[in-house]
Amino acid sequence: MNLPIEFEKKMKAFLGDEWDDFLYSYDNNRFQALRFNTLKVQSPEERMRILKTLKISSDKKVSWANEAYYFDENVRPGKHPYHEMGLYYIQEPSAMSAAALLAPKPGMRVLDLCAAPGGKSTQLATYLGDSGLLVSNEINTQRSRILSQNIERMGIKNAIVTNEDSFVLASHFPGFFNAIQVDAPCSGEGMFRKLPEAIEQWSMENVAICAERQKEILDNAAVMLKPGGVIVYSTCTFSKEENEDVIEYFLERHPDFTLEEMERFWPHKVDGEGHFVAKLVRRGSVDTDLKADRKTKKNKNSKNRKNETKPALTKENMKLLSEFLDETISEDMAAWIKNSRLVMFGEQLYRLPDMEVDIKGLKVQRAGLHIGEFKKQRFEPSHSLALALKLNDAKNVVKLTCDNPQTIGFFNGQSVMLSDEQAAECKKGWALVCVDGYTAGWGKVNGAQVKNHYPKGLRNKI
Repeated sequence: MNLPIEFEKKMKAFLGDEWDDFLYSYDNNRFQALRFNTLKVQSPEERMRILKTLKISSDKKVSWANEAYYFDENVRPGKHPYHEMGLYYIQEPSAMSAAALLAPKPGMRVLDLCAAPGGKSTQLATYLGDSGLLVSNEINTQRSRILSQNIERMGIKNAIVTNEDSFVLASHFPGFFNAIQVDAPCSGEGMFRKLPEAIEQWSMENVAICAERQKEILDNAAVMLKPGGVIVYSTCTFSKEENEDVIEYFLERHPDFTLEEMERFWPHKVDGEGHFVAKLVRRGSVDTDLKADRKTKKNKNSKNRKNETKPALTKENMKLLSEFLDETISEDMAAWIKNSRLVMFGEQLYRLPDMEVDIKGLKVQRAGLHIGEFKKQRFEPSHSLALALKLNDAKNVVKLTCDNPQTIGFFNGQSVMLSDEQAAECKKGWALVCVDGYTAGWGKVNGAQVKNHYPKGLRNKI
């Protein structure tokens, strides 16, 4: 690998006797891993069965991340139905260290400030479960759409995806979050083996530009953090200017913060491309804030809450939604949707997270869980809703298995033909299509045929 001369000089001086080992690491194949989505795959037995199906060994786990496993380059888990259903996320192993260090607790308000494509956000969501609030932000509009798609694929119900500059968010959310992930844009020195174009784009000038931007982003993050809160700063670069120097600058400007932990993941020492992580803690008590949030929520009158949250729904729209829910969705899940804060964006219906958050005036890609769309005299459920549901959340279910030839056809947009036994179990109308017990999308049953409603933009990926 032809590395930039200035990069080599800098790293030789920085690493000393370890330089040769570091350089030799570039001759090895890069490491890849998948991390199970515990919002969907919850038992060890499920995980072992899926690994066996994918022909991935369960022996080599990523030691610093929950339920993450290495796989060989000849394995293609990204081309499997399980990937499209959000059962796991494929991620560079050392990049999993940052969210694992932040490790937010259920009920917290969490911000992923530089979130695309979504690896760290989807990992943070597994710590929160279905409680609390996750705001995932990405300044680049196109990348924010990819982020939103990954949030959807993983079935995350309590996330809002924004498309803003960190300064705008800081002015909107002062002292709001309990935990903030800052995976800062960097010079990408840890991506040289994965993305050869990163070598061409590297320069000492770009390192300096990145460092200044990182300092600004961290300053804005501090504005948004509650007392007792935690910021985890991370990069995928080896540059001291973008790592230790940025942390030193931040601590000098913010004496109410302490550095609790700082670690480098070097590619010649761990099975990964390399990462830098630092945990910054603001003095104060985070537990008091969480108790206050719960107390406020508990004391709200449920009737008033219901009246507050549905002004955007007309009586006709509410009737169409109720008809769909009563016919298709289980009683408990239907109540979870009906008795929540529902908002309209055009004809699109969203369920906001239970923890209240003001998004007025922000550029929002995804305002919580997308429930569906109102069309002429009917309600059409979204793919997001399908992937957020579980098998028992639907009254009408079409059950497929991975070894059924029709399964690949479903993901490619083809109709499903039911056997006599299946047709007898399914009623006419909307049905949740499931594969091996996991939700895959919507279909519409008419006799022995299930019309495919898998999104056209997601087809032909398997």
